[in-house]
Amino acid sequence: MGVVHSFSIRRCTVDDAATMASLGARLFAESYGETHPEPELSRYLSRSFSVDGIREAIADCGVTMLIVEDPGGSAIAYAYLRSSAEPPSGVAGERAFEIVRFYVDGVAQGRGVGAALMKECFKDAKNRGADVVWLQVWKEAPWAVGFYAWMGFSVVGSAPFYFGDQVGDDHIMAKSLR
Repeated sequence: MGVVHSFSIRRCTVDDAATMASLGARLFAESYGETHPEPELSRYLSRSFSVDGIREAIADCGVTMLIVEDPGGSAIAYAYLRSSAEPPSGVAGERAFEIVRFYVDGVAQGRGVGAALMKECFKDAKNRGADVVWLQVWKEAPWAVGFYAWMGFSVVGSAPFYFGDQVGDDHIMAKSLR
């Protein structure tokens, strides 16, 4: 794919469901495949990144999915953001939004793609009335925890992440939009 010098960010439509499902599964597997073994990895990817499930999420009025594309139109990153009626303990705010998924292809990391995408998440959430955004991130992913801290998130709690027989210990991180 090469070096990313320019990119565009846009809101997904239901027509993007297959692209989003493929991108999401690929980036999850690249990020966590070594630590999340088969056969559970394939089961998780099938459940979490089905085209129908992604299409349904995109169509939900409480959800925003953003896709980042390089100048050739190839998908290089995405974010999945939704209204969160019952955020976890530690997330302080009147109207919370959760960043459910946030992934940037390795070739695009460190090139401003993630920061620009996160700023779009903040903008979208704020435009929809949010005063806080939160996310869950694996404690053993220091690159991700560091990026979120750099973007202004703070650790406010913890939560389990169930992956087959494995139970991960995740941070809950939040950022005020006030």
